[in-house]
Amino acid sequence: MGKWYKNIFKKDRVDETIDAFKPKKGLTDAQLAAQKGEGWENINLISGFGNVGLSSFDLFYNNLLNKSFESERQRILGYREMAEMSEIADVIEDATNESIQEDEDGKLLHLEIIGDELNNNENIIRNINKEFDELFYKRIDTTNILWDMFRNYMIDGRVYYERVINKNKKTKGIINMKRLPSESMDYLYDPLTGEIELFYQYLNPKSKKPLNKEDALKRKDIVVFYPDQIGFINYGIFGKTRYEIFGYLEKSRIPYNQLKLLETSVIIYRIIRAPERLVFRIDTGNMPRDKALKYVEKIKQKMTKKQTYNPATGQLSQEPEVLSLLENYYMPQSADGRGSQIESVGGQSAGFTELDDIYYFSRKMYRALKYPLSRISAGEEKREADIMFGGNNTGEITRDEVKWARFLERQQGRFCKDLIDLFLINLKLKGLKKQYNLTNKNLKISFNSPSSYKEQIEQNNIEARFSNYQGIADREEFSKYFLMKKYMRLSEEDILENVEGMKMDIKYGFSSKEE
Repeated sequence: MGKWYKNIFKKDRVDETIDAFKPKKGLTDAQLAAQKGEGWENINLISGFGNVGLSSFDLFYNNLLNKSFESERQRILGYREMAEMSEIADVIEDATNESIQEDEDGKLLHLEIIGDELNNNENIIRNINKEFDELFYKRIDTTNILWDMFRNYMIDGRVYYERVINKNKKTKGIINMKRLPSESMDYLYDPLTGEIELFYQYLNPKSKKPLNKEDALKRKDIVVFYPDQIGFINYGIFGKTRYEIFGYLEKSRIPYNQLKLLETSVIIYRIIRAPERLVFRIDTGNMPRDKALKYVEKIKQKMTKKQTYNPATGQLSQEPEVLSLLENYYMPQSADGRGSQIESVGGQSAGFTELDDIYYFSRKMYRALKYPLSRISAGEEKREADIMFGGNNTGEITRDEVKWARFLERQQGRFCKDLIDLFLINLKLKGLKKQYNLTNKNLKISFNSPSSYKEQIEQNNIEARFSNYQGIADREEFSKYFLMKKYMRLSEEDILENVEGMKMDIKYGFSSKEE
């Protein structure tokens, strides 16, 4: 066992494997003693994991795990390679920035307490809100941590994090969130219920996927976690089993490969066809044909360096790594001036100007990413006209913007569901969950909306309702009370409150009408 493995389990570390995480029937402290997950920063220092790069992982994992986990690791690495393309990177950046943003008060998350019994008790409301602010705005650097987690969720299709607590001071609750590298994580679930029974993290370079729960508990090369210790958020689309997780980038895999191939082909075509080439006529005197050809070849080898194009880096090099480009021409010429002639070395000019294929697959990739085409230059992408949502008024919104915002709201919802579990565990450790009889049905956590389309739509609707009301409010055959309920959609309480407000306007001089 290497020194790096021994250094993982330090005596002075915070131990999260405490009784608070233990199920009624499950693991013992002895079985999980001195085990701690290695976070994103730590795992990169371990030999074999490298810097989460493609080549280093290939060496580390090729003979490491069985096929099911190996395929998932390859899927994650494939997603990360796709995310390096500038177009996809920009989409993921936009998605993260729009989903994880603060409001004017600097708040990223908002808590809503549900239930009349709870809302009627000001002391309970005050204590729960105090704990919420303490956890998400003082102990946890929510803005930065959640931004990083959401971005990696959009790339990997999953995100794991450890709910960090202090064994010696467990009543202080959750003290931090620590993201775990998804390519080192795995889990065991019950196929009948779909519930995850254990999480584990592979640490030893020779680790294999455990056969079952008992096998995992005996292993020292795997970190085992209770389900409550780990926060696990996934994209929600699975393959044949729940171990096969398809991420956000899965549907864009084919157009990504097609676009990448076409772009490489265009670059190679231009490099090959664009430059001028020289024709060297080598004087071979009265040499025999075979000797003349050998002599020309000797001169050619001495004077020429081949250029190659590497699509992985986009660079030209002098080594034949990928594709040798066309070279200059070397022709033997006899003493009397006889030799071969080259009439034309040109290509088709259309290859320099027509890029419809690239535009087509680019649009196809953006559609697979659910990204609004209205954000892409119509001139460059040669796309069709936008479908407008909201009519011809100034508050109109493109339909693809609405679809994009709703998509991001669904992803926010996946995070919020897990954050509720995190908050409930924090309240449980502090004894408040049992004291107030709280469940996940009593709490709702929400992010700020990624778009203002809801407000714009509501504003358009209000203007339309007010216009309809105003058009017939002065007609004697219609009751204003009826029209307020029908067109303004005011409730009985709203109408009574409006009447009282009109009285207050007269009282304080805001209105000149007599009561």
